[in-house]
Amino acid sequence: MTTFYLIRHGEADWAFKEERNLQHALRDFVPLTERGVQQAEQVLSCHPHLQDCELILSSPYTRALQTSAIINRSLSLPIKVEYDLHEWTPDNWQAASVEELMELWEAYRKHNGLHPAHERKI
Repeated sequence: MTTFYLIRHGEADWAFKEERNLQHALRDFVPLTERGVQQAEQVLSCHPHLQDCELILSSPYTRALQTSAIINRSLSLPIKVEYDLHEWTPDNWQAASVEELMELWEAYRKHNGLHPAHERKI
């Protein structure tokens, strides 16, 4: 039997995005905050069963790769990057601000990831 452990990346440094005005695909370059680094380092102490893992599968996002690398310092496992492993993205990515992004996220959550047929897409 195969067992999978899903680990979310540590806290992302969204101020980095704002400071550099990163938009669209460049948002993928957002790194972890210092707290995010600490969160990744704490994963192994909170989940000792990860010692039995054989592979780390990561999304291509900087923050996910950074989290994987931090965890892997203790595990010494191969890291495979899966380019189709990423968050939901709107069909027509136009969000330029955090406020617009939050509005899209709320719409996504409200409709369980499915766009209502009777509503116009943003």
